[in-house]
Amino acid sequence: MNAFNQSILIIMCAAFFLFPNLAIADPSFVVDPVGQATTSSCQSYVLALSLAFKRDAAFSALNWSQLRTAETKIRKAIVDAFNNRMPSATKINPSHDDVRTGFEKYTSGLYTLKIRDVDIQGLSDLVGSRTGVTTANAVPQNFLLGAVVKDVVMSSARKIGNDTYEQGHIFTILGMDGPMSSSRKFLILNSAVKKPDSTRNACTEELPDDPGPYSASLSWHSLGDLDLKTFGDKFKVWVIEKN
Repeated sequence: MNAFNQSILIIMCAAFFLFPNLAIADPSFVVDPVGQATTSSCQSYVLALSLAFKRDAAFSALNWSQLRTAETKIRKAIVDAFNNRMPSATKINPSHDDVRTGFEKYTSGLYTLKIRDVDIQGLSDLVGSRTGVTTANAVPQNFLLGAVVKDVVMSSARKIGNDTYEQGHIFTILGMDGPMSSSRKFLILNSAVKKPDSTRNACTEELPDDPGPYSASLSWHSLGDLDLKTFGDKFKVWVIEKN
């Protein structure tokens, strides 16, 4: 943990001591992120994280251990949904419908996954409206108490910074900054940051897991840093909504 994140955590602890109710369902622990559990759990990771930002006491995650538990349970629900649909399949390859069905089962139908097809302007508009963060200046201290980032958005990319993902990797967006150009930046939590000289392909079913959990990062990335995965000429964006 670097000195900046240490300072953040000290402020968080002091805030939670002075204002204990803020800790009930606050997701501020994401400032020092931990990577996804397995090669195939990036979907359940982002869903668990997005659910944490709903600040619902029934599904609160106040630390990475609790989020890992949710990630594991959501992954199991997704696999169960796939197996119910494809009982004779020899390989696990959940569809978007399986992911939605599994997630709804995990939340007992209280929340659902919405998947939207958007262009880059639509992505920016959705990030701005859902997260409430349209400038990097809004993020630092208030973000620690979850007061600025209202919600998160999920999308997928084949490249995030120096990390490439052949079949794509789903990640979490917590805000944006700058004009609509290659300099526009998104605040991204990437749950599958690669180690130097290591090949990893997140969101790939049936591959052996790499030793140990993935590492993760929370940082600003410009559009030039990203190769967003396209479906036709659109990007798929995931959001969680309450039923």
